[in-house]
Amino acid sequence: MLFGVQWYLWVLFVVVSILAIFVWIKAMSASRMRREKLKKEAEIWKKDYELRQEFKTLTSEKINSTDTNKMLSGVCMNIQIELENAPDMNEAFLKLPEEKKYIYCLEYFDEDSSKSLSTFFKNNGSPLTDFITQAIRTVGYEDILPLIETIYPMYDDNSDISIDYTVIDKTDDKFKEIYNPNKLYELVSKYVKLNKEIFIN
Repeated sequence: MLFGVQWYLWVLFVVVSILAIFVWIKAMSASRMRREKLKKEAEIWKKDYELRQEFKTLTSEKINSTDTNKMLSGVCMNIQIELENAPDMNEAFLKLPEEKKYIYCLEYFDEDSSKSLSTFFKNNGSPLTDFITQAIRTVGYEDILPLIETIYPMYDDNSDISIDYTVIDKTDDKFKEIYNPNKLYELVSKYVKLNKEIFIN
């Protein structure tokens, strides 16, 4: 009888131990994921702060010396600082010169479309999406323009075209094949330098 009781106790001990180990592993995993998330967020904030400090003022010399791959994010940050000081950011955005609107839209486009083209339209609405087609056309990235024109009406509140997920998936796949962010950065850099009197502050 005593042996039987001990046997059950040992089984219970093993089960409890296994559960405790499982809970500990899950807790450690959650803790690690949380640390990684916080680290990533800290890196983003650090990058944002450094970009803000570097581009809070734009001069002709600064524009001429800015690296091609940094021009889009840097000029957009300068515009962001300008918009943040306005009572209504959407209204302030609409009052910007067209050149600034385009660069601001393209930064969000580049960030979101790294996941997929449709992500940009899912994450953003008017006024950003209203200007993206013209922004792409103006800087000269004609290769991706037909893809944008294909799915933009599906996300436009003023359009009667319904969302077609089959078309969106195919368009996303095609976009992934041909989109080159470095090409966008080169086009944007040239555009900003050609219109730098608009961006200097």
